[in-house]
Amino acid sequence: MISMRNFTPALAATCLLMSGTSVLAEGAQDAKRAHITGWDQLTAKSHTSDGMERSRDGKPRFAGPLGAQAVSYNGYQYVVFYSSRDRSKPREEAETYVVVARRKLGAFDWNYSVLDGYKVTSDDAHNRQTIGISGGDGVIHISFDHHNRPKMNYAATATGVADNPASVTWDNSVFKYAENLGGDPKTRLNVTYPSFKAFPGGNLVVYFRTGGSYGGDMRLGKYDAEAGQWGKVHQVSDRRGTFKGLETSRGPYLANGMQVGGDGSLHAAWVFREKPCDYTTASRSEIFCNHGLFYAKSLDEGRTWLRADGSVIADTEKGEAISIDNVGGPVIEIPKGLGPSNPSITSTVDPASGDMHVLLRHLPQPGAKQSYYFHYLGKPDGSWSQQQTNFDGNDATLAVVGDRLYAFVGRDKGQIYYAERKADFRKWKRLPIEIDKKRKFDPQGGYITWDLSLIEEGQATMLWHRTPEKRGVSSPLQVFEIAFE
Repeated sequence: MISMRNFTPALAATCLLMSGTSVLAEGAQDAKRAHITGWDQLTAKSHTSDGMERSRDGKPRFAGPLGAQAVSYNGYQYVVFYSSRDRSKPREEAETYVVVARRKLGAFDWNYSVLDGYKVTSDDAHNRQTIGISGGDGVIHISFDHHNRPKMNYAATATGVADNPASVTWDNSVFKYAENLGGDPKTRLNVTYPSFKAFPGGNLVVYFRTGGSYGGDMRLGKYDAEAGQWGKVHQVSDRRGTFKGLETSRGPYLANGMQVGGDGSLHAAWVFREKPCDYTTASRSEIFCNHGLFYAKSLDEGRTWLRADGSVIADTEKGEAISIDNVGGPVIEIPKGLGPSNPSITSTVDPASGDMHVLLRHLPQPGAKQSYYFHYLGKPDGSWSQQQTNFDGNDATLAVVGDRLYAFVGRDKGQIYYAERKADFRKWKRLPIEIDKKRKFDPQGGYITWDLSLIEEGQATMLWHRTPEKRGVSSPLQVFEIAFE
């Protein structure tokens, strides 16, 4: 077992949160400023990858901070992250652990739970974590340590832990490891980028890709909160099919997973990465293998998948799957030459209107020097439109609050932009983050993620895994509370 000294907060601050749901909701809809109300250092040392496990020709790949993921629920916040790694030891002896920290909202009094008996197996910055809560039974779910790994690494709490947090002793016994969601441990899933999403009725889904970037499929598992167990994992998409007259292979990219609508509908927006890829110069990356904006939705929690116009594509219970041959083409044509960025596609569903909002960064025309985010808007009637924004980024998280669409830019910078319904979401403005009236907060570098669980109440949390002093050296992980006024 590891010492808790690495997890002791080094810089504590009291978070003076706003109170009163109605006031907070009004601020989120009409905010003129966002300001930091408190911050803390969750740990001084969290694992960063040196990139050598997946090196190519001796050059590191997938190096950097691994970040953290958080969710807030019932007055508490839960953060999953990785412990430090001692680079002075041989690679096979350098141990890293999965940690889930929690705090009561309104203070930074952290408790820590280390996943007992599990050691992180890989050293790869794509091995992100995910965390979700099934509202129907109060179970907290985590998944971690994947980048095309054979099995799904998964752990969960007992029933009711999230519903009765004050009565739970937060120690190393809270989470129980269950490979492959508690299913057959012999099943090979080749998991990449798992992501939990909660349904309004209390159930939960996990999306992940199986296989590689040029030959991968969407998979979906559903957790039944009433039964307290996961059902069969279904194949949602098939890598096979014909593109431009050639029998080829491909992989789907959904950077922030599938999205759940206010009515419990499930939505997927993605780009395909095509094999063979025809990019030819060192200056052009694999994003020039990506193409199209594709879309499908499900009205029965992921069993049956429909096109934007409501026609059926596939029934997964019958073994059918979405493919490039049956999806009906992209809802918007985006050629490879525009370099649609696979880590920079993000989406959300407007809970009021049912509109599908997608941000995707790419070039405005082939050969352009600067990429921008483009906003793609899908209406319930199946129509789609597009509009170039005035900003870019390597990652973003979307949220609709009233008549505003927010984009929380993350990864290597922390910024907030918004567009308004009255302007058809065509004009984007930056909402500065302030330390106080005179000082702005503009974090750069490292790996930044957002917890938007309380955005409708005027609160957001930024998690910033700082750039290491040296490649592969563990670095600080900090938490910033942000209020909207």
